[in-house]
Amino acid sequence: MMQQIAPGRTDWIQKGGDALFLLMVLIVMIDPTNTVLHLKDVTFVALVGYNCVFFKPDFSYLPHILLIYAVVLLGCLFGEMQLSNIDEEMLLGIVKGFSPLVLLLWVRQYDVVRLTYLPVVVVCLVVVLLYIACSLSEIAELAIFEYSRAHNKMIMMTRRSFLGVKVFGMYYKSIISFVFALFFFYYRVWNVKRRRWLYLIACVIVTFAFLVSGTRATMLLPFAALAIVAYPTIKKWKRLRYAFYPLLTVFVLAILMLIAMLAMERGEASNNIKYAHLVSYAELFEAHPEYFLFGQGPGAIFYSEGFHDWRSQTEWSYIDMLRYYGIFALVILAVLVYPFTKLWPYRRHARVFGLMGGYLAFLFIAGTNPLLVTSTGMIVVLAVYSLTHHLEAYTDPPSPPED
Repeated sequence: MMQQIAPGRTDWIQKGGDALFLLMVLIVMIDPTNTVLHLKDVTFVALVGYNCVFFKPDFSYLPHILLIYAVVLLGCLFGEMQLSNIDEEMLLGIVKGFSPLVLLLWVRQYDVVRLTYLPVVVVCLVVVLLYIACSLSEIAELAIFEYSRAHNKMIMMTRRSFLGVKVFGMYYKSIISFVFALFFFYYRVWNVKRRRWLYLIACVIVTFAFLVSGTRATMLLPFAALAIVAYPTIKKWKRLRYAFYPLLTVFVLAILMLIAMLAMERGEASNNIKYAHLVSYAELFEAHPEYFLFGQGPGAIFYSEGFHDWRSQTEWSYIDMLRYYGIFALVILAVLVYPFTKLWPYRRHARVFGLMGGYLAFLFIAGTNPLLVTSTGMIVVLAVYSLTHHLEAYTDPPSPPED
């Protein structure tokens, strides 16, 4: 006779899983390079083991995982057949980078979007404190810079100039995984009266971390999130009904113009490097058109004018994916965009619409930075897959609720 599990015990099992998942997210966010705490692998294995013991896996996502690793394996075989020079450390990094997707087997068990909120606030508070310390003391700035450099540049500190404006940037490598929390805090402040002051504080802390990141995409992301949050409400205002869409068009054009000006700014080192990468890609594919079909192999190196060196990876994630796997890269892209097919019918709900926008922004930013196939990138992917199973918690009416 099978022993039944008491409801109270089931609750504690779920809470234990939530706590372990939250701990893994916190460690991934606070130590993205795994060079400080060295706990990413430990917490990941512990979470997988916990799920294996207490929760039944959902094998409907098994093809997603197997397809990605089949593409990586196929890419390795084509690379070996073409005698490509493979960076083995990079190849191992790719294999490990996709490994969090194993949690798709239990992702319906967790609301991963909500589990990111607390870790995001903690890490952003760390960024605020470190930035203030650097602003007040050159000694502190040097100490933090040297510590970061000794730990695989977990925090990238730069002094850059955007359109003549000098900026001191502190880019925490996990910041891209904060995108859903950024939207959520804006949504709460804009729509919900209860505990608004608490979420306003969280908004300020998280927005500060984005604005001081020193990279164009992440610095502009808070403005995009605010526009997405405001859109469902503002378009209902009667006085702005006829003026709203012209104003929206002007706003979008202004943002696009600003992005274009930043992208074409002469003398900006990052721009020069990225454009030089593109020239090298064009030369590579012209010399080896077969790479469009079969790829060069995951982790394969090529000479880039941007770095003036042989490298296995650049900031152009999707072009690197095409270079690695050829046409089979479309399989990986299909796994990444699949959640949109589940979320699209719910796009009229304000929070779902905003989270879709946040995920789209993540995919865009990850395409111009080496952030996609990493543990931080996969946290975002797990979160959006989780969202498709918890839509009832995100489908409240777009009008401001009293909560």
